[in-house]
Amino acid sequence: MKHSIFFKITILFLFALGSFFAFSFYFLRFQAERYAIDNERQRYERVSIIFNHIISKETNLDAIQIYLKEMGFIQVNDNNLKKNLLDTTKILYDTQGIYLKSIELNNDMYILLTSENEVFLYKDSLRNFYVNYYLIILFGSMVLIFLFVLVIKSLLPMIYLRRQIRRFAKGDTSVECEIPQKDEIGELASEFDKAIKRISALNSSRTLFLRSIMHELKTPITKGRITAEMVRNKTQKLRLTSVFERLNALIDEFAKIEQLSSKNYNLKKTEFFLYDLIENIQKMLLIDTSENNPIQNHAPNEIIKADFELFCLSVKNLIDNGIKYSFDGKVDIQSNGRDIIISNHGNALKMEFEEYFKPYFKDSAKPNSQGFGLGMYIIKNTLDAQNFTISYRHDEDSEGTKTNYFVIHNCIVESFCNLPTNHANHTNSAESSTTSQNSDTDTANMTKDTTKKAQKPKTQKSAQKANSIQKNSIKE
Repeated sequence: MKHSIFFKITILFLFALGSFFAFSFYFLRFQAERYAIDNERQRYERVSIIFNHIISKETNLDAIQIYLKEMGFIQVNDNNLKKNLLDTTKILYDTQGIYLKSIELNNDMYILLTSENEVFLYKDSLRNFYVNYYLIILFGSMVLIFLFVLVIKSLLPMIYLRRQIRRFAKGDTSVECEIPQKDEIGELASEFDKAIKRISALNSSRTLFLRSIMHELKTPITKGRITAEMVRNKTQKLRLTSVFERLNALIDEFAKIEQLSSKNYNLKKTEFFLYDLIENIQKMLLIDTSENNPIQNHAPNEIIKADFELFCLSVKNLIDNGIKYSFDGKVDIQSNGRDIIISNHGNALKMEFEEYFKPYFKDSAKPNSQGFGLGMYIIKNTLDAQNFTISYRHDEDSEGTKTNYFVIHNCIVESFCNLPTNHANHTNSAESSTTSQNSDTDTANMTKDTTKKAQKPKTQKSAQKANSIQKNSIKE
């Protein structure tokens, strides 16, 4: 609120109005003190004496009137007021000569001048000074208030413009920002409205272009998939089918990335095991698990809550990069109960970690490397969309082993533990030493029980959650 331009203008107006009133008050006070130096009644009595002295020497009425005007008196032409004053003072104005008297009426001082059937009334112009000044103060205050209202009224469209900009930032491209105002704010709104229309047109053309490409790619992939089904060799058929399925999955990934970048993707967070995640990633990377598996999952029973497809896309890119740039072509996956830690043995990153988040980033040391430089950009955006963060560190131990660690923070909601294998062996030996009969049967039963308990949840609540997730996985 304190940073609002309306707040600043209001403070400026209040300061200007307060300053104006303060100046008016002190100036009026100064004038009042100056005017009160002489007692008004004594001043008018002295004026009367002076004029009577003048009249005794100078009987010219015009000269007296000129003298009154020079002393700041103004003539009053109110006949009713003259009559009331004459009745109050009981002056006979039909006598010969000139007569002058000061009179106080309704807190106003008058000079009554009579001469042979003529009556002249004069009022001190200084008495009107305060009234005029009050009018000036009132007029100045009204001008300041009018200017304030005018400025605020001209700035009010900024509130409407701000709301429209917020709607546009949330993905609503149907907003309109034009206002009938002709000043700089109106011009700004008009230019922003043009920019919105241009951006909307570009987004529409981009979306149409990407969807057209994905549609055109779907056709040959579908034909290839049908052709692969006709291959008689089962091994080749399986490989070709997996390749075409992977290509189809890549197109679906591009569609998700496009929706994510255009803020049109709806997150669907669910709970799933890390084991299921890694298994799906192995299929995406076309990894043959029957041979040497490059992904070493040391925490398969951790439960993650995230959008499965987006999170799978993030981890898949991390694992793919980890395999490509490792010394041994392997990646380790671990957990600390809250975070997933993906590590590999390899050299440290050459640049700051944040630099790799830029789209189309290319390492200057490997300008001819394959890829478009979108891997880390996709990872960052898909994690940000789910309110997850990623960090990086590089360690080198005393033996010279270099390890990179990529940590996805706060994505694990439940942690499970594995019972050690020697515990199962100890239980088996204890049971076999207790009874000798039916040893084979007991050993088989113990093996089944141990297998069931090998991945026992820490709490009963965790066990119920694990059973629920397993049922959902079976349904899928």
